[in-house]
Amino acid sequence: MRERYNMMLDAVRRWLGWGQSLPAWDELSAWARAGRWTLKRTLGHEGWVMDGDAHPGWRVEWGPAQRRFMGTHELRVRVEVPGMPETMQALVLDRPLLARLDQAVYEQFTDNVQTRLDDETPEEMRWLAMHAKLSPNQVGPRARDRYGALCNDPDWMAAWLAGPLGEALGRRAEVLSFDRAPSHPFVLRLARGQLVLRQGVDEPVVGPPQSCVDVAAAAAIRALLRSVVK
Repeated sequence: MRERYNMMLDAVRRWLGWGQSLPAWDELSAWARAGRWTLKRTLGHEGWVMDGDAHPGWRVEWGPAQRRFMGTHELRVRVEVPGMPETMQALVLDRPLLARLDQAVYEQFTDNVQTRLDDETPEEMRWLAMHAKLSPNQVGPRARDRYGALCNDPDWMAAWLAGPLGEALGRRAEVLSFDRAPSHPFVLRLARGQLVLRQGVDEPVVGPPQSCVDVAAAAAIRALLRSVVK
């Protein structure tokens, strides 16, 4: 019992003092205040989360990666998109990550022991085997050199990538050069009425959250407009 108490006490101490030692914490706090976000540290692991009444349906967080292919730590942006069809499945990835996942899916299919993708395979990898990829022209001029995309409704996807979303993806690509893409994998997924953006980020500095929130906002607004039109 005493050992368990000491472990809990150490965890609380780390949580209380962690913000002061985190790189760019003051800068992150200032950016959060300017954007009317509430920035909080997480007790379960070394990470943080941003949400707040000014951003209903939004959650921005940084911490240990939830997908092995994202590296050790990732930035996640989750946005609820009401009115989206439950069956819609759309995915945008950096091309280096897409090639890596394609290879992993191929190896699973050709493995003598496991010849199918099971329920433990990440959803993003299962979709690679289920849905056709968009052509570069369908991805659009600002995004086609950097990103690949797939969807169970390619025409809807091509229209979704057009306009503000394609521009936001292009700006992100300018901030993070192509040669750095393999170490900062990027995934934008739309499914079950929720948009989830993931980017590999080792240290939580302000630049990646800014660009990822920009992409997520353009994606969510464009998805909502597309769902209304459709």
